[in-house]
Amino acid sequence: MMRRLTLFLLLVSIAVSCTRGYQNAVPTHQSLSIYPDYAGTVVPANIAPLNFDIQNDADACVAVFTGKGISFSVKGPHIRIPEKKWKNLLADSHGHPITVDVYAKQDGRWDRFESIHIDVADEEIDPYITYRLIEPGYSNYGFLCLRQRDLTSFEENDLYNNEMVRERVNQQCINCHSFQDYNPDIFQLHARQTDGGTVIVRGKDGQKMDLKAGDLISAAVYPSWHPQENLIAYSVNATSQIFHTRGNQKTEVFDGKSDLILYDADKAEVSYIVNDSLSMETFPYWSHDGRTLYYASAYLPNFGADSSTDMSNLTGRIRYDIWSIPFDPATRSFGQPSIVFDASSDSLSAVTPRPSPDGRYLLSGVADYGSFHIWHESGDIYITDLETGETHPLDEINSTRAESFKCWSSNSRWIAFTSRREDGAYTKLYFAYFDKDGHVHKPFLLPQKDPQLNHRICLSYNVPEFTKGKSSWTPKRIASIIQSDPDAARFVAR
Repeated sequence: MMRRLTLFLLLVSIAVSCTRGYQNAVPTHQSLSIYPDYAGTVVPANIAPLNFDIQNDADACVAVFTGKGISFSVKGPHIRIPEKKWKNLLADSHGHPITVDVYAKQDGRWDRFESIHIDVADEEIDPYITYRLIEPGYSNYGFLCLRQRDLTSFEENDLYNNEMVRERVNQQCINCHSFQDYNPDIFQLHARQTDGGTVIVRGKDGQKMDLKAGDLISAAVYPSWHPQENLIAYSVNATSQIFHTRGNQKTEVFDGKSDLILYDADKAEVSYIVNDSLSMETFPYWSHDGRTLYYASAYLPNFGADSSTDMSNLTGRIRYDIWSIPFDPATRSFGQPSIVFDASSDSLSAVTPRPSPDGRYLLSGVADYGSFHIWHESGDIYITDLETGETHPLDEINSTRAESFKCWSSNSRWIAFTSRREDGAYTKLYFAYFDKDGHVHKPFLLPQKDPQLNHRICLSYNVPEFTKGKSSWTPKRIASIIQSDPDAARFVAR
């Protein structure tokens, strides 16, 4: 027992001596390199610890975190912040900066790097986000899951994954999840190929629907659940894929035709919203007040096409604009469409509109052409001020590689988006603060308990959606619905 105690005290003594003396460090002009880079970011007051790795060569290093009235140190180079200390630091720093001072010992000398500052916003972020994890393949599906992540900690769990049917087949795609007004227990998702159908979950009840009815060109594809009503707007798409033999962009996903439909979940009825033979409509999304539906539309004559054209020969010329159409929830009727962002006039293509919950701004995914921008290095995020009509790229969060999926937090202060900026191959999940004056701040990578997980996980994050809590549904319950026979929706002409 004494030998163990002596050994323990010796180890503690060695550990202390390794970091003793950093208080007397001298400033260095050497640049500090940390991963992920959190310097100069603005973070929510309820975010998980911003663990990072110090990448500078050193015999020993220490990071000291200081808030308004709290200070503590963490030994490096792998900075793993105790969760309790981090939460106390955030609570102490609402609306104030956290200072991180990093010290490194090299050849017996302690150096102090220039301080890192991380601002803590007054506004919190929604506690959960759900995203799909997918291997970046082209035609076959291996492991696929919809995962819920607690942003206030490192807890995560699957909402559903296709391994639930792995014993029978290795070909099931799951995609396009949508929640009603950030409610984790009112949502929909699609299963494709094996056990195909659309799962509709409302509270404790769930069912599987076949939404291809009447003369629709496909089953439902891209969804948006109305924030107050049991209505889901969908696009229906005749989607194809071609491959490129040159360049970094290996594949192109495009539509030959597409329309917008409305699904009434109470009546199990589908009807057209927009069905124009000279346009391709896709990616619908409701405003938070439920009175406007935004969507992307490509006008065929603009690029020399009509309803009989083979679009595979024109993929580089297909460009979309953002439109809106008014909706009256009382009569369930739509008005006349109007253009919101005329991107094609500038030889751009705008898709995936996302209005902020406060109704002031609209995010769009913009690239040089096409509708499926996750493979386009030109893919960026643009913002439209819906009061002034002004549109411009969000240069503060865009990179030289593809930015694609994005969403707003329920308080309109946080943007989540996916980007391939790290390696060009895998999309990662980022967050950026959007302040009340309409300014977006430097984005930060999804915090991980071990930041090196970002390099080890060979999966892409896509379709992030915030929720106000964790869903009570389990993968087993959802699998039981997916494996059931679907109910058929009825087509209604309006």
